[in-house]
Amino acid sequence: MKLSKKKIKYIRRHGSAETAEKIAHDLRISVKDVERVMRKSAAKPSRKTPSAPLEAVFQWGLICISFLAPFLFLRGIYDFANLPQMAFIQIGVTLLLLVWIIKSFVDKKWLILKSPFNLPIIAFILWSYVSAIYAHNKYEAFLPLMHWTASAVAFFLVINGLREEKRLIQLVAAIFVSGFLTALLGIAQYLFNLSWVPQVVPPAATFANKNMAVHFIVLTFPLGAGLILNNKNKILDWILCIAMALMVVFLFYTRTRAGWLAFAVEVLLLSVLLGRDYLKAKDVSRWNKNKGFAATLGVVVVCIMINVGPHGFTSGFSRIAERAAKIRPQGNSYSSVELRLAIWRNTLEMIKDHPLVGFGLGNHKVFYPLYHRKVVEEKIFSEKSQLSNVHNDFLQAFAELGLIGMLFLAWLGFVLLRCSLRLTLPENSPEIRFFTIGITVGLVGLLVNAGFSFPFQRAIPPFVSMIFTGILGSFYAGDNRRFYPISKRWIMLFAGVIVFISLVWLVRFHYHGIKCDQHFLHITQLEKQKNWKGVIAEGKKAYFHNPRRIKTLSYMGRAFIETGRYREGIEALKKVIAAYPNHMNALLNIGVAYASIDDYKAALEAYEKVLRIKPDYSKVHNNMANLYMKQKKLDKALEEFKIAAELDPKNSVIHFNIGIVEMQKREYKQAAEAFQKAVDLNPDWDLAQKNLGILCFQFLNKKKKGLEHLKKALELNPKIRDAAQIQRLVK
Repeated sequence: MKLSKKKIKYIRRHGSAETAEKIAHDLRISVKDVERVMRKSAAKPSRKTPSAPLEAVFQWGLICISFLAPFLFLRGIYDFANLPQMAFIQIGVTLLLLVWIIKSFVDKKWLILKSPFNLPIIAFILWSYVSAIYAHNKYEAFLPLMHWTASAVAFFLVINGLREEKRLIQLVAAIFVSGFLTALLGIAQYLFNLSWVPQVVPPAATFANKNMAVHFIVLTFPLGAGLILNNKNKILDWILCIAMALMVVFLFYTRTRAGWLAFAVEVLLLSVLLGRDYLKAKDVSRWNKNKGFAATLGVVVVCIMINVGPHGFTSGFSRIAERAAKIRPQGNSYSSVELRLAIWRNTLEMIKDHPLVGFGLGNHKVFYPLYHRKVVEEKIFSEKSQLSNVHNDFLQAFAELGLIGMLFLAWLGFVLLRCSLRLTLPENSPEIRFFTIGITVGLVGLLVNAGFSFPFQRAIPPFVSMIFTGILGSFYAGDNRRFYPISKRWIMLFAGVIVFISLVWLVRFHYHGIKCDQHFLHITQLEKQKNWKGVIAEGKKAYFHNPRRIKTLSYMGRAFIETGRYREGIEALKKVIAAYPNHMNALLNIGVAYASIDDYKAALEAYEKVLRIKPDYSKVHNNMANLYMKQKKLDKALEEFKIAAELDPKNSVIHFNIGIVEMQKREYKQAAEAFQKAVDLNPDWDLAQKNLGILCFQFLNKKKKGLEHLKKALELNPKIRDAAQIQRLVK
């Protein structure tokens, strides 16, 4: 019920002296309406309050961080989107926490809101810290832990610092506008090939990869429903509907199936919750013809825009059908669905092995190589392609945090569900009901997306999710807010000092992290050019800025080996293997380094560790065979070469090596067969032609055939070894 200005003034004037029930009785209005006005009045700080400037800085700072964070990117570094976004959020919320503590110190009171969300969030974060202690690679645990902690702090700031409903709505609006502008940029990238924002998989807006951009759009799109239903400005209705329509268009342009599924679930859930609201509240006053016409225009915009592409009009619906059809593999291709299913089934085996506590936060990638073919072979796992994320945040969380961590998450999910259902009951104001519906639908959409991707491993989704949770917590607290009062100023002072030190440390950490990432980008570029001296030089710079980023040493280790500095390569790779014991590339390269200094035992041990990870790795079997040859263990060498040939039958080098071993064993017929295969696969290989010719001419009594191959060898390489003798034979 909308109150007149006269009644609002009456409530404000008598609110401090009379109860809400008495005022409601006098004015013949509901107690809830009275409490809402009293709460707004109480939340509004006086301009004369010393902390008022700090309050303004805090509130607008939180809104600005939430709005700006998705647009952060930094050219010239490897992780040009996610890394600066994380740095901005973590430093920003820590700075705002310091402002909030100073404000509380000025006010001489520290009030922490009692909320049903507090305990599950604290429990989950604490368990994540515990898991980091037993994690093998603590640096990999530390990175997500930092950001999840910052996101939890964002929840704390919202629920304790934004008590005024007006500010909460402004925060929602800022996040929605941020989502809309992201979609607008993505559409421009798709249609006009804008390149001033770097992208890896376009159209990605400022998220590097279109799948990452979809996470944010899925989160923010439903907020538009709450804004429209609570809006009273006719022009703004049209703007909001167009904005939502363009967000849908961007989702379509990304061609991301997980995003489409999340959007479909959101539309369905939004319809159900709004239908439930109508059945319970019997209130249609929030919807009118103007909103209906605006929504119709939005649908028309979607229908037109999905048929527009970079080259003009194309059938959007046929593109949807084409993309959906690719769920099943075509011919011998290996679809992304098959890849995900393989990763998920193998991850389930990891969960079975450590069901209670998991492998430790961030450590799925450390141990997954041992499991990549445990149940279903992940076909793309190789020296060049190895898993970073599960593409299912629930399975990854279970594998890393175990059943205990999942129970804390389930507790948080239950509290979210219960609070959302209660906030959408008719006794709440329409503003609270509709914004709750928008936030809830956005969170559900993100959870659907998390079943096929990894939004909670990125910068923006955990942060915005905790912002949303804080808004719901503030709504849920309502007028009957209860607090944990902390009045001892030494506690505030101590907390302020700790937060200030943390802020300084974070600034330094992220400065060096970004500088390291800049050099890491150069490393990857130089490695592709095989500029090994450049890799070493840039690697040293990267390692100086962040010695905990051990993967830098993997590149340096290989570069040392390629330049003949084997012992330095071994020392670098030992550190990599200590942090990542199943790092296949590091194990392979250290095996090569040991072999190069004739430490055959250590080399074979390294290669055997590689084969425990990937037993069908023909390259390693070939390398082991070469070591056995150097040790004159011809039978073992032949056995390994034959395994390598079975795994890689089109590799001419392996067949050539088999021929060499068979020659040394005086098995000339088998040697000739091996050289023949090498020649068939690579007719221009002069040595293979020469060896086959010698065998046929001298040992197999096939002089004519032998002369043909010897002649071919001379044609390919006139300066081949023993060229003079071969020439005499040919003549």
